[in-house]
Amino acid sequence: MKEFLIRHKKVALFFSGGKDSIACLELCKPYLDKIVVIWVNTGSNFPEVEECVTKVAIEVPNFVEIPTNQAWSVETNGYPADVVPVNFTKLGQDVTGFKDIMLRSYLECCNENLWSPAYAKVKELGITGVIRGQRNDEDHRAPIKSGHVADGIEYFFPLQDWGNEDVNNYLIEKGVEMTERLMMRSHTSLDCWNCTAFTDNSVERMEYMKKYHPIKHQAVAKLLQRIDNAVMSEMLGIKQILRT
Repeated sequence: MKEFLIRHKKVALFFSGGKDSIACLELCKPYLDKIVVIWVNTGSNFPEVEECVTKVAIEVPNFVEIPTNQAWSVETNGYPADVVPVNFTKLGQDVTGFKDIMLRSYLECCNENLWSPAYAKVKELGITGVIRGQRNDEDHRAPIKSGHVADGIEYFFPLQDWGNEDVNNYLIEKGVEMTERLMMRSHTSLDCWNCTAFTDNSVERMEYMKKYHPIKHQAVAKLLQRIDNAVMSEMLGIKQILRT
């Protein structure tokens, strides 16, 4: 950490409110006067995440909030999905007609509402070093390692070789209250409440929502049913061909 900070005059920590970013914040506490904590506010947050971020914003000397509008984004450009039937995308519906839901790749949605705005702010602020809570054992992660340099920005992942239990134990050691949200294995920042992607890793998340946010859970479950219907409808032709 010290060597990384020596190399860079301007450093940012990407903060989401999840346990990995909280662990990074704890690691950075002795150096926070030299670090800008950046949070992308999609406008579709869970209240417990907003509470966490609000507390951090007060405690750290340098905090930057980047507002985006995920709710408008998904209504306009499509809900994120792991499997995307082309005819249900925005362009697909222009060609084949209106459908009851518009879909797109979850990578497009995350890029529009999280990654690109964060990167634009980093460039605007002249930051050359970025700290993130990425771990090697995550199912979804950027295809780079700690120390990677791109476009003049060096990325530092202090938790790169940590496991889930390592993070839990470190937070307990630091006196962080391990709520039910933080004890989950993934999605501890909960992401956008109406996210309909990352379903392989979202069973815990949906169970948590059902328990603490039943109305939001019902809304997402209905969206997932519509996505399932869309995917199944586009599979009919393949199934017919395979049966011949």
